[in-house]
Amino acid sequence: MSMLQVDIRLPELQTLARDLGLEPGGPAQQHLVGNIARRITKYVPKRTYSSVENAIAQGQEPKNGRIVIRGPHIKYLYFGKVMVGRAPKRATNRDLRYTTTYNRLAGPYWDMRLMAAEGEQILADEKRFILQGGR
Repeated sequence: MSMLQVDIRLPELQTLARDLGLEPGGPAQQHLVGNIARRITKYVPKRTYSSVENAIAQGQEPKNGRIVIRGPHIKYLYFGKVMVGRAPKRATNRDLRYTTTYNRLAGPYWDMRLMAAEGEQILADEKRFILQGGR
């Protein structure tokens, strides 16, 4: 009886991840952060000076895989609750009424609403980016 033995050597997982741009802070992660930062602006409230959108643009940390939005009013806008009192303010049970003149999708919990509405498209964009070699 004859026997055939085949050795299959796969590249190391870390090398494969790096070649695909999947390492922490790599091209895929940077693309994802930029894509989300661009898309999330439809869900944030906007006034004439676009303070939240500017905070999103300034808070992108693609190499860390996050967007940090800074500002004294960001927290209450995100949670959508009226805040009262002196700093540090406390939340009430009253909902904020968002101006939807500029962004008709404006409301609370921007990230969750973005992923519920556009999560499949974001994943498809990221998959396409990775499979095209980071282009």
